[in-house]
Amino acid sequence: MRLKSERMWKSHDAPQERGVAYDRARFYTIDGHKLPSVTTILSVIDKSGPLMHWATTLERKAFERAILDALADPTVKRDTVLDKVIQCLSGAKQHLRELDAAAAIGTAAHARIEWRTRKMLGEKVGDEPKIPDAAELAVMGWEDWCKEVEFTPVCAERVVHCLKCGYAGTIDWIATVRRIVTLGDYKTSKAIYPEAFLQNIAYRHAAAQQGMDTAQGIILRLPKTLADPAFEAMVVPEIPLTDFTAALKLWTWKRRMEGRVVGVAADGCAA
Repeated sequence: MRLKSERMWKSHDAPQERGVAYDRARFYTIDGHKLPSVTTILSVIDKSGPLMHWATTLERKAFERAILDALADPTVKRDTVLDKVIQCLSGAKQHLRELDAAAAIGTAAHARIEWRTRKMLGEKVGDEPKIPDAAELAVMGWEDWCKEVEFTPVCAERVVHCLKCGYAGTIDWIATVRRIVTLGDYKTSKAIYPEAFLQNIAYRHAAAQQGMDTAQGIILRLPKTLADPAFEAMVVPEIPLTDFTAALKLWTWKRRMEGRVVGVAADGCAA
């Protein structure tokens, strides 16, 4: 089976071409079929409310700091204060810088955890990834949780898909957790958000199509800063697959209206 992941820039099968603007959607190509990723599909869920509040708060604080710094600088004259503030605030916005920093911590922690999981599986691995101190906190949380639940991995970073439903994704791991076969996702956010449940349900269904049945799903949230709560493991509630496929249908409709590629035509699963 041939697997690869790719990013699409332009629709080639849409009813109407809408230009060549960059498309962030991620697709997997499996046996010649283009399948959208689970995370791409779930991007149709609007999460801008909390994000906008957080971003606005950060930008306001950055502006306040810039004003105070400018007023405290004896070399800045009253009629050039605004110029100094604009200079201080030039470049990337504060919330974008913090998002990039958080993403870097999460990526580094994930890389170290994946390396250690593959080593536990007896797979050939290279040198242990070097990660920043900030990411060590998440790794330590993972280690504490593993000891607590007798974590025994079955596989890590495995591509799964469902051609009938028309999607694919890469699972973090399948393992026995307290002797229960579990499919899990790592999150380094400050909380576990509901869309993580849909992601896990979609992965479990796709994994089952490849003969990897699991008895439960778990979301493991790991801390990134000392201010974050300690690790938090939550068993995914029993959610019907149709909740995820509803998001898939909405995503597909939205893409078609935008004249963008949607991937393989799928009728869905009865399961």
